[in-house]
Amino acid sequence: MKKLLVLLSSIFLITGCSSNGNDNDQDSAGKVEIEVMMFEGGFGSEWVKESAKSFMELNDHVEIKVTSSPDIHTQLQTRFLSEDVPDLVNPGPSFDIQGVINEGMIEPLDDYLQENAYDSDQKWLDTFETEQFNLKKEGKIYGLPTIFSPGYIWWYDEKLFEENGWELPETQDDLYALKEQAERQGISVFAVPGLHPGYYWNGIYLPLVERIGGKQVILDAFNLKEGAWEHEAFVEAAKESQRMVEEGLFLEGTFGLSHTEAQTLFFQRKALFVMAGSWLEGEMKDVIPDDFKLRAFNQPSYPGGNGEQLTPVSTGWGGAWYIPSGSENKEETVEFLKFLSSEQEVEKMVKMKGLASVVKGTDDAIGSEALKSALNVLSGAEGSYAPTAINDSYPEMTNNLINIYQSLMLGEITPEEFVKQAEEYAEQTRNDSNIEKVEISW
Repeated sequence: MKKLLVLLSSIFLITGCSSNGNDNDQDSAGKVEIEVMMFEGGFGSEWVKESAKSFMELNDHVEIKVTSSPDIHTQLQTRFLSEDVPDLVNPGPSFDIQGVINEGMIEPLDDYLQENAYDSDQKWLDTFETEQFNLKKEGKIYGLPTIFSPGYIWWYDEKLFEENGWELPETQDDLYALKEQAERQGISVFAVPGLHPGYYWNGIYLPLVERIGGKQVILDAFNLKEGAWEHEAFVEAAKESQRMVEEGLFLEGTFGLSHTEAQTLFFQRKALFVMAGSWLEGEMKDVIPDDFKLRAFNQPSYPGGNGEQLTPVSTGWGGAWYIPSGSENKEETVEFLKFLSSEQEVEKMVKMKGLASVVKGTDDAIGSEALKSALNVLSGAEGSYAPTAINDSYPEMTNNLINIYQSLMLGEITPEEFVKQAEEYAEQTRNDSNIEKVEISW
């Protein structure tokens, strides 16, 4: 994070700073202005904007401005650097949230969580499924999750499988047999977003590593243990990744697609599987055919592997809510966050977006069979692991790893070259004293 601040300082001096700080958070009419900046991804932002409208109707002294963007992290970097911070942020996966926490720029939420929830005598903390409150550093809670998502599980059309008498693949070898069957009907196995290789880094490669070598192999690598990225499981998973490409499991042209383009082709039944989190149905609702029976399942096992068939889950750091320490409207912001995370408002989100929440009492609002199938994958798994954990802790390193994995999939480097470069990136991170090291576990 320190390196990031130095770099951004140079950019900031060149481009000039914004003159719109928090000096005018209370306008001439006496209104308190709360600024919310959030990531616009598969979860969308409509539910937040609707809650903001409802809150303003109930609190006419408050004005809430919600800014959402897929690139919100670039705006947030400049805002934190200039100390012109918004009041509430949901930063998304590309922002170094742990870095700004380390710099003391995010407010701990522990004291607030001991207060009453919105319009309730119940303690705010007690309104959540407490096992989801893992966004802690040094014992303090900094992030407030509202959405619960399995990360990068595989999705399919149950109707298509039923009509053709196909079985879901239980092992990696089954994928190749299924490929032969689907190919006769002009259907590929995978449609993946080649423009966003993080999808298949998290949805194919890391599950393969875990299934081949076991959970500890991934933990050692994520915790920067020397030589861990060159473990045989990483090599074998890299070889299997290339085999999947060479044997034609991927839809032609898919490595040049965006995530929505790849998902659209999936819903057109051009491919059997896509990988995504629980946001998929809500993100693509306008293109899903009426007769499409969207369902989720866990990635297949690996023949002869040493790992359990664990389920990948997102850690939640990027999708949580944070209050910057520099907010001048903390009292009103906390009250809005309580409102946003109240059972009544979260039920609206669940119904509107087809999402699962960490707020107690909202499960009954889930009407989506697709989402229920995803949650069943989690509840039926032997355990879980967090594919996005390394991104939260070491975003620059993760970006480099994903880039070389893309090179591997395109046949530009060998599996041996891939793991060698991966270990070099890990070594650079391990030896960089400006990067705080964390102990990752699950």
